Amino acid sequence: MKKRVKSYSAKGILFIFSLLYLIPVWMVLVNSIKAPADANMMGIGLPKDSTVHIGNYLTVIEQGGIAKAFFNGVLEATLSTVIVIITSSACAFVIARMKRRLTTIVYYAFIVGLVVPAAYIPTYLVLDKLSLLNTYAGIILIFTTYGLPMAVFLYVGFVKTIPRELDEAAIIDGCGPVRLFFQVIFPLLKPVTATQFILCFIGAWNDVMIPMFFANGSKWALPLTVYNFYGGYTKSWNLIFADIIITISPLVIVYLCCQKHIISGMTAGAVKG
Repeated sequence: MKKRVKSYSAKGILFIFSLLYLIPVWMVLVNSIKAPADANMMGIGLPKDSTVHIGNYLTVIEQGGIAKAFFNGVLEATLSTVIVIITSSACAFVIARMKRRLTTIVYYAFIVGLVVPAAYIPTYLVLDKLSLLNTYAGIILIFTTYGLPMAVFLYVGFVKTIPRELDEAAIIDGCGPVRLFFQVIFPLLKPVTATQFILCFIGAWNDVMIPMFFANGSKWALPLTVYNFYGGYTKSWNLIFADIIITISPLVIVYLCCQKHIISGMTAGAVKG
């Protein structure tokens, strides 16, 4: 009996905490399909006139530059994530397999990157010298740099759980270092790769500071369209909420596709370090 009470109590507490997250999301969603006057009330009920105003989304798409911003977000987030995954996994393989002082120093240099704050002014000066300001390449390189420390940390821990006997067997079969990594080791990194994909993609997609500092509006992704809409439609909360829903939809899709690997990737990547 006591176990049941404790179980129901724990479930009740978790349900209450889940509402703290779900109610704001529901409020944004339901107000995105309301008329302007109804949405401005910020209620959580269904539309008063029982009419779903899908036109709110069409207005946002037509007037908010959604297509260009969506392209920017997908390009910047996807390319930076792919670069982070390939480079960090290869680097982690070398660090985990080579017991040398240099690799240890390199590993801890990446770990320091987890706690060092972003330096926007030096970054701006470097990009300016390299003529990478207001370019896709510059933004992608910044996202890649900020994503590498966590990725290397997770991959090193995961690679250390893979037996060295696999390396030795592959080498006996004639595998070189590159083939060994991409054909034998990298396929085994699927859980942590899925985790890292989500972390990097969401981080790059949601980041508004980097595009704002280092690029103009032509390179901005979807999250910054919310700021534009808020400035031009301060009294049209139905359109602002519709823009927010459009902005978070790709993240929800990515998360649902990869969520089963998140826990396994995070825990496996943190077993050894």
